Amino acid sequence: MDKILLISFYYNHNNEIASKRLQGIAKYLPKYGWQPIVIVPHTQNRTVEFTDVEVIETEYRDMIPKFLPKSESTSNDLPNRFMSKSVSLAGEVFAYPDGMKHWSKPAIKTCSEIIENEEIKGIISSSFPITSHTIAHDLKEKYGIPWIADLRDLWNSNPYINHTFIRNYFEKRLELKTLENADILTTTTPLAKKTLQNIHPAKKIVHVASGYDLEDFKGLNQTKNTDKLTLMYAGSLYNGKRDPSMLFEAISQLISENKIDSNKIAIDFYGDTTNLSELSQKYNIQSNVNIHGKVSYSEVLQKQMNSDILLLISWMDEKEKMFIPGKVYEYMGCQKPILSIGPKEGSLNELIEKTNIGYHTSSLEDIKKAIYDYYLKYINNKLTYNGNEFADEYSMENTANNFSKLLGEIQ
Repeated sequence: MDKILLISFYYNHNNEIASKRLQGIAKYLPKYGWQPIVIVPHTQNRTVEFTDVEVIETEYRDMIPKFLPKSESTSNDLPNRFMSKSVSLAGEVFAYPDGMKHWSKPAIKTCSEIIENEEIKGIISSSFPITSHTIAHDLKEKYGIPWIADLRDLWNSNPYINHTFIRNYFEKRLELKTLENADILTTTTPLAKKTLQNIHPAKKIVHVASGYDLEDFKGLNQTKNTDKLTLMYAGSLYNGKRDPSMLFEAISQLISENKIDSNKIAIDFYGDTTNLSELSQKYNIQSNVNIHGKVSYSEVLQKQMNSDILLLISWMDEKEKMFIPGKVYEYMGCQKPILSIGPKEGSLNELIEKTNIGYHTSSLEDIKKAIYDYYLKYINNKLTYNGNEFADEYSMENTANNFSKLLGEIQ
């Protein structure tokens, strides 16, 4: 079996949705003739115990503590704000291309030792962080090993990252230089592929969708029935960019219009809590919104199984149209109806329509119609998951198979 290096910062963090793509690739590549050696940093918050996949943890020194005071507590808020601003400005200069840059040296050292002692036939690096690609770039230059750069998050077209004009200039130059000698670039959606192709017109760029791992859901069943229509959101709200305001307003209006019994609907939030309490008060649905905070990945899966509707909330931004949040695949594995809120057109809308896994909405009226339809079905015991045969295509085994074919092409 041919060996490859898989370079990924977040592989060993189960609560990071991005890690599921990488874990799935590593898990199923051997089925198609490729044995991955996963290179990750040794971090304190590792949540995965490695079993069937060879994972090598390198030394790692985080640069963030350099810019933080020894104690963050102070009675004066002004110094806190000043320190936060200073850290942000320092990050623009020193955290280039990202805050994980100090992983590069130990990772290259470890990878070089492996390459010099074993026959490595390929490299897959995955971002974010960008440092994964700079590591792979240096290894490619030194050893000439075929390299696939997987941009599950785009580099200079990522709507969730904002830099100064000067930083953007250097970032764009670095992207072109770093990915110049990659054999293939991969990304997660056709629209993201199109965006990348405009930046790298001479490169072969392939859309490789993510998926869910069927084994994550084996033995996972609904353990209790809800006594009210329960909607659930799990994950980050990205400092308010993913805004549940329209959802809250829709529910508030449906209750005011006597279309929905206030005692028969609830929304559970797990993970990020940004502004949820304030928004629920604004729309007078405090009693309907339950804020739980962070729980483990296994708990999240079980909570999703015990909910009726699973929520996706996207940022209402043009750039967001090219992305599909990894959470949607996890929701497919739970086989629960989905309510998605985001830009009217785009990759996510196309996926939901293709697979028939729920509603994608972009306006207040659309959200109200979807919730009311789900509510009536719930009240009449007719609420079911209607995912079709296309939903079955989105498995991590298929994702790994697609990468195996690309590895075969560049040998």
